[in-house]
Amino acid sequence: MNEKLIINDEIHGIIELEGGYKELVECQEFQRLKDIIQTGTSYYQYPEMKQETRFDHSIGSYHLMCHIIEHIEKKLEQHGIAVKQEEKDIAKIAMLLHDIGHGAYSHTLEKITGYSHEKRSIDIVKGEDTQIHQILTKYYGEEVANKVGLFLERVYEHKKQDKPLADVKIEEGTVNLESLLASLISNNIDADRLDYLVRDSKKAGSRILTEVDQLIESFEFVLDTNQIIVALPEEKKIYADIAILERTRNYRDIYYCEPSIIGDHVLEFLLEELRNHKEEVPMNSNPTIHTFLTNSKADFSTKEYMTITETPIREVLDSIKEKTKNEKLKALCDMEAITKSYQTLNTDKKEQYVRYLLHKAIPEIPEDTKGIIEETRWVKPYKSNENENINIITSDGIEDYKDVKQDLIKLDPFSKRLIAISQEMIRLELGVSKEEFKEKYQGTIEEIISTVTKPKDEFELRYVVTEGSLDGEGIKEKIERKYEIVDSAQYLSNDIYYDNPETYELLGKKETLRVRRGTAIYKGEEVYPYKKTRATYKAYKKDQQSSYTIRTKEEEIGDSTHIQDYKEFLASIQVEPESMKPMLEINNLRRLYTVKVNEVLLDISFNRAFYQNEIYEMFGNIGTIEIKPRDNKVSDRLSMLEFREFLEKENPNLATFLSNTNVYEIGMLDTYEKYKKGYINSKEIDEYEEKYPERAKRLEEISQRAKQNKDFVWLTQIPKAGEIKGNIAWGEEENR
Repeated sequence: MNEKLIINDEIHGIIELEGGYKELVECQEFQRLKDIIQTGTSYYQYPEMKQETRFDHSIGSYHLMCHIIEHIEKKLEQHGIAVKQEEKDIAKIAMLLHDIGHGAYSHTLEKITGYSHEKRSIDIVKGEDTQIHQILTKYYGEEVANKVGLFLERVYEHKKQDKPLADVKIEEGTVNLESLLASLISNNIDADRLDYLVRDSKKAGSRILTEVDQLIESFEFVLDTNQIIVALPEEKKIYADIAILERTRNYRDIYYCEPSIIGDHVLEFLLEELRNHKEEVPMNSNPTIHTFLTNSKADFSTKEYMTITETPIREVLDSIKEKTKNEKLKALCDMEAITKSYQTLNTDKKEQYVRYLLHKAIPEIPEDTKGIIEETRWVKPYKSNENENINIITSDGIEDYKDVKQDLIKLDPFSKRLIAISQEMIRLELGVSKEEFKEKYQGTIEEIISTVTKPKDEFELRYVVTEGSLDGEGIKEKIERKYEIVDSAQYLSNDIYYDNPETYELLGKKETLRVRRGTAIYKGEEVYPYKKTRATYKAYKKDQQSSYTIRTKEEEIGDSTHIQDYKEFLASIQVEPESMKPMLEINNLRRLYTVKVNEVLLDISFNRAFYQNEIYEMFGNIGTIEIKPRDNKVSDRLSMLEFREFLEKENPNLATFLSNTNVYEIGMLDTYEKYKKGYINSKEIDEYEEKYPERAKRLEEISQRAKQNKDFVWLTQIPKAGEIKGNIAWGEEENR
């Protein structure tokens, strides 16, 4: 009696294999799949996935292929047609063996060998000296064994068909279904994907969405030209929708989770370090593992390739970690720990810019540091090509899934971008102790991280003091009576704002292009010297529910003071570098305080700005108070609202000056309005407007449009000549 192999699969339940299938699964080449993790380093985030192997997935995919073939047979039996036994066997065997070519860290291994795992699977099936090929020959004959290899070649398109497919014909009550069966191994809803979707979801602790049995039962088989194809009735399309939705979610959250992406980079860093220190790899290691770890390009025979699994690699790395005196290599051998040392940055800044800042602030950090990584991966919900399309039966005939109205999901590809930094990797590159790193470098690096991870929408209050006096020192004293001031600093800066003097292009769009020279003073000492000079581009929008400034984009573009050095960036925002001229120069004195409100930190800035409008060569000064939460959480914003209520209660006239605008607009429009109100009189101004009437008209239009907005109410409050009483009073004249 032929003994069966019974596998209790956690997804599909009891799976039975016998005969050739049983022997294939029990052979050493297939058993090695138990030592290859299905989803790479995703288990760093989802620990249960460490127990999910290519072995489990291959068995599950085989089970689903059997289920689908049974469904095909039931459908065709109704029409008196049978499926050829040989074709069924070939499809089932191919599904069972579709991942036999995977090795440890498959994608990295593919880069090293230049050989895809699909091609390796075909070689294993066709190689006469492999156990797989010998078992196939034993049970099905040499011809069928070769046909399995050819079938996989067709599935993965590694070999062009020598001749077109024969028309589907009924011969002796059976029909040729090679094309249909091939589509069930590689398609948008094939047996392979259906198994790993639900298996990965379960292991990651996510809800399983795909109703596999219902989806398979919805398959219809129709004749299209000269082939029988799988198609879903339009009313059952929702089963495919849900499968595609789950696949999209899993790519976004599981396969492209942060530890998985970072882990791939860490593996490459480890291999690079080992190749630079080949002597660290024990000579008594498995020769193939030794080659894998020390050579960027290696050609492995099929037999050698079979030894590249997780455990022997891990054993060698553990040995290196235990014995090496190379601290960097020791850390990299603990891949999971070094992967978790990377901190994801919530920023739209580019990797190169963060590298630039790091190197600028700490020249000892190499510009090509591996402590900062960036990668963008694309998620394609639906692969649209002739071989992988889903067919939908509609009232108008057979249509491609993508061409049918989508009510549930979107099929557009989207990207997932990751940028992350590891202070531990930077420390290892610097070659310093943890104590020295903390003392000399950590504070600066954390300041850079804080600088580049400002929220995309900076939520801040701004009061523009256009008349009367406001005692900044007095306000500070009132704050201290109720709240704790936990920190303070000063900041001095000189800003030059650029625009097109003919069109005021940036001013009209509430955008700014600024070059700043600044000095930060903290506890009596200058700090962050790398911030002394920098050029910045910003855009603003108005929050629809309140008078808050929302900074929607901030792009620090370099540290040159020459605007012509930013041609590439200016081109990216459709601005001609030659058109940008100095429009406004502002000298700022800022008093900075950090206040704790409900355990939330708020940053408050009292600012006195002295500015020169380069258009009319007029001078002015103005005071502002700016308040923003250190973080951008809802709780932080609520604490800011409480603080606003406190300030305006203590200083009743303060609410009058609440404004949603930016310093560039304040300087340009305030100066202009003072001129219009007769505060400043100059023949040169009249001559300018006579000489450049279009420019003057454009500025007037921007000003008038601004007055119509609630957030520019301060424009109507600029005092007339003779009514100037001063601005913010600091209490200490030397602070000016």
